[in-house]
This record gives sequence, C-alpha cells and structure tokens, in this order.
Amino acid sequence: MSPIFLSMKNATRLSGREADEFDEVADRQRGVDLSVVKSPQEPEAQADGPGREDDAPAIDPSDARRRYKAIGVGLAATDAMCLSLALVAAWFVRNGFTLMDLDYVLVVLLAPLLWVAVFHGFGLYAPQHLHPAQEFRRTLGATSFGMLLVMVGSFWSESSFSRLWVAITWMFAMFLELLGRHAWRRYQGRLKADGRLAFRTLIVGTNEEAGRLALALKAPTSGFEPIGFIAASGPSISPDGLSVLGRIETLGHSIREHGAGCVFVASTAIDADGVLSVAQAARQEGVEVRVSANLPEILTSRLTVQQVGSAMALTVKPVQLSGTQNLLKRAFDLGIASMGVIGTLPLWILIALGIRLTSRGPVFFRQQRITKGGRPFNVFKFRTMVEDAGSYHLEQAPDPTAPFFKPQNDPRLTKIGSILRKASLDELPQLLNVVRGEMSLVGPRPLPAEQVAANLEMLRPRHEVPAGVTGWWQINGRSDLNPEQALRLDLFYIENWSLTLDLYILLKTVGVLLARRGAY
Repeated sequence: MSPIFLSMKNATRLSGREADEFDEVADRQRGVDLSVVKSPQEPEAQADGPGREDDAPAIDPSDARRRYKAIGVGLAATDAMCLSLALVAAWFVRNGFTLMDLDYVLVVLLAPLLWVAVFHGFGLYAPQHLHPAQEFRRTLGATSFGMLLVMVGSFWSESSFSRLWVAITWMFAMFLELLGRHAWRRYQGRLKADGRLAFRTLIVGTNEEAGRLALALKAPTSGFEPIGFIAASGPSISPDGLSVLGRIETLGHSIREHGAGCVFVASTAIDADGVLSVAQAARQEGVEVRVSANLPEILTSRLTVQQVGSAMALTVKPVQLSGTQNLLKRAFDLGIASMGVIGTLPLWILIALGIRLTSRGPVFFRQQRITKGGRPFNVFKFRTMVEDAGSYHLEQAPDPTAPFFKPQNDPRLTKIGSILRKASLDELPQLLNVVRGEMSLVGPRPLPAEQVAANLEMLRPRHEVPAGVTGWWQINGRSDLNPEQALRLDLFYIENWSLTLDLYILLKTVGVLLARRGAY
C-alpha cells in the first residue's frame, strides 16, 4: 500500500537550503514487528546501527536537489523538442518534402515556448510528485490543451493552418511526449536506485505507522534514505531496526547532525501541536516536512485539501461509473475489441491450426467465471492443456479454490499451449467476451466460479466493476504476486478508475507482454 503525504512548504526559505520536490514512495508497505530499544538520551541507544553519530551522510542533500532541478530543465527541453519534431514531421507527412511556409516556420519556432508553459501549468515538471498514471493523464491533457491553444492562436492571427496538419501534429506530439516522459522516468529510477536522488530522511514517530513509513522509504526507487527516528512521546521504540536519533525538542540539531534533507511525520504518532513544532524546526533548517495522511492506496488526484474553520480536512472524491462514463467505457471497449478481433484474425487461424495439429481436443477452452455484480459467464480462451486436464493428478498442487490460483510449470500444458501462455496469446478469444459485453478491456481479471464461491467475502469488492482482459494487477507482477498483493492491486484500480487510467494500463500491457514477465 502506498502512503499518502501532505507536504508542508516553508513560509521562510533559507538561501541554499530550500527543499525540492520529492518522488513518490514505494509501491507497497508490509507489516512491522516492534522491538523496544533504549531511550535516545542513553549513549547505548545509538552505539550500533545506521544512525550513529560517526555515520557520514551518504549523499549531500543539495546534490539531489541540483539533480532534480537539472531533470526539470531536461524535461522542458525534451517537451520543446518533441513539439518541434511533431510540427515538422506533420508538415512533411501532409505536404511531402517541400519547403515550409513562413507562417509554419514561425509556429515551429514560437509554439514550443507556449508548450513548455502549458506543461508547467499542468504540474509536469515535478514528476516525482506524480504517480506514473497521473503523469500519463496530465501529459494527455497538456498535449491536447497545447494543441488547442495553437489552433486558437492561428485563428487569432488570421493564419490559415491546415486542420489535417494540426491533427497529425497532435498524434506525433502525443507519441513523442509519452516516449520522452517514459525515458526520463526510467532515468530517474536508475538515479534513485544507486542513491544519487536519495534524500537522507528523519521519521518523526516511533509507532507502527512510523515503521511502515520506514519500510516504504527503504525501497530503492523511493528517492529517500531513512536514517532514523525522532521520538515524540511515550517509550522510545524503534519499529524497523533504525536508531532513535533524538526527540522533537531537538529536531533542528538532529537535522544538522545527520545531514537530513527531509522530515516525514507519522500522523498517528503526534498531535497537532507536535506537527507545528516539527514544521517550525524544519523551516529554520530549510527542510521540507511531509505528513502521512494514513490513507490506503488512493491517487492524489482524488484528494483535495479543504480548510474547515480552524481545522484541515482531506476530501476524497468518489469514483463512480455514471451513465455517461459507462457509455464511454463501453464504446471504447467495443471499438478497440472489434478492431482487435479483425486485426488478429489471421493469427487466430494459425493458432487454431497449431492446436488441432499438435493435440487432441477442441480449439477453444470455456470456463465459468464471475464478472460485475457476481454474474457468471463463460470466458473464452485458446486451449493450452491436454484434453483430460481436469482428471490429471498434480503432485504438491495447492488448493484450486484458493483465489488467484495458477500453478507454475503446469505439466498439463501442451507444447504449443506453453508457447501461447508465455506470449499470453491464449487470452485473445476474450476479445469476443468484450464484444459481447461480458467483459471490459481493463478491469480485475475474472476468477473461476469455484474460487469466488470459496472466498466470497474477500473477493466481493472486485465485482463492483466489469472483469477485464488486463488490469492493474497484470501490469504490476501478474502471476508472480501472492493473492493478497493481487487483491490489493485490484482494489487500487477500483478506487481510482478513469478512462485515462484504462488507456495507461492498455499501453503498459504491451510492454509487459513483450517482456513476458509473470506469464505461465
């Protein structure tokens, strides 16, 4: 589960000490075992462990800030280049290799400046604040809005730009922007993994939530390096083996002594006055404070901060498939699935021939699965197992009624079935289920009826939306995940559904299929 944080910006900024924006924390958190340690005032409490006094900072916080700023500049330059390339490519596609008119040349030279301003307005130069799906959605929005401004500008200047040229530019720009953003995110991931974008971090609190934060921040791609805890009140306990480095009253000293570049606060560990004390101490040191909202996996695009009198509240926007949204999702599914069936029909014929020539039995496999509202339906697949697979004895087989049960190295697979499974080509007939309205392109994978019946209460939330050919679970580990992880990912999708999230999952699915991760 990914924690959500509220960033507290410093009212007074100290020269050279301003905290930059940070990346999201790890994808999931695990359970924590608490172990009592001695008070931080006692010398023995810091004698061993990663937070001791002679433990020099692994990285100067200012280095990571400079790198983040350099990445922001690089992103802006990449965005400008993407638009310029898209404008020029669209001209040649429409007009062939002819000299560009002066009006078009001016657009190529001036539009990138407006483009960068639009992307800045959409908050796209702080991708470390964004979940990848949110960055994807904002990139779609910024690209479309930017092209709209180009069209408005051409109308205002009374220039007659080709509508086809604008449409082609939009398609090229969208492709180049998504490609460029993906490359930059991978680059940032490598920098975080080797510690060059990691901020030394103090965690205020010594309770179980503080331990979960420490585990989340320890992920190689989190962009943070937890170095120890700051005790708030009560007994000093170290939830994750890190040392307790001080108390709230001496937070400023701890920040300086250990070279911290960020402070995280476990919201359940201290009261409002304690948070204010932390914010004041961090402000004096020029360090940003993040307060855990202690919420489950919810995209921050669903959250708004609201002042209610003297109190502050987080509003969580509900996610509901309205009539219009259902209609759009169905139209999207029907259009893509129909084109998919027609486009892959030759492949269907080849697969069918391969199955019939190499094993006995039918080409297609049908099994009762469960979709939205607990409604049963027959899912279609290309047959990948021997004809009498149901009576085949599996040694050391787990309970087939266990949710998400799928044995690895299944001896019942035929030779061609094994190939189809690894390439996920056995799932192609499910496009027919989508056309028939029994499934969606994106959603929780439909589970066999016996698995659902045996785990009805646990799996009931998955059936609030239509079952899907692919989903959030599939692009984040597939069959390599345990049932708890898979269910948590399905619930994340349900809590954060949107058409842009569906599109993001479809595009990510292509990469997962090519990599063949978790396919068996």
